[in-house]
Amino acid sequence: MKSSKSYVISRELNSVSERRQINQVAIAKETCRAKTTVNGYYRGEPTPIEAMQQIAEVVDDSIFSQQLSHKVFENIPAMESEVFRMDPYALDIIQSIEQEERNQLKSKAMFALTKNKEALSKEDKEAIFEYAMNYLDEVFIEIRYIITLFEKLGMSMMTAVKRRVPHWKMKKYLKGE
Repeated sequence: MKSSKSYVISRELNSVSERRQINQVAIAKETCRAKTTVNGYYRGEPTPIEAMQQIAEVVDDSIFSQQLSHKVFENIPAMESEVFRMDPYALDIIQSIEQEERNQLKSKAMFALTKNKEALSKEDKEAIFEYAMNYLDEVFIEIRYIITLFEKLGMSMMTAVKRRVPHWKMKKYLKGE
């Protein structure tokens, strides 16, 4: 499916270039695009989705791919904090705090989930919503935590997922193809 939609990714490109120490010329060469075209992407000109995908494959950077996924599909954004450290130890502590918060909400939400949809009160719906939102906080942090672990191994999340898909299929978490 080809899409004519384009997005401005200059901030993300400059960030990944610094992080991966890759320059515009290398990206242009690896994606078979003109240097002036790639330079435009860095300066804020809209980047077509096809080009975004090619650049993501070339730089093989988990944070960049997650940023693009958020921009295009509104998936979970990459955790990039100006306050918190992005190392496994700090993220484990933050994740534990989020888990405690979620667990405090769990019993009320689980009780509400035993009810038929039509029988849910406003309070029941709010309990489920708060529990789900706190769970989302936890998932957000856990994704960044996993990324930092793979970074320590010199591996991107995309590479790890490609390697793990056969296992998920074997466990029937994914449909076979």
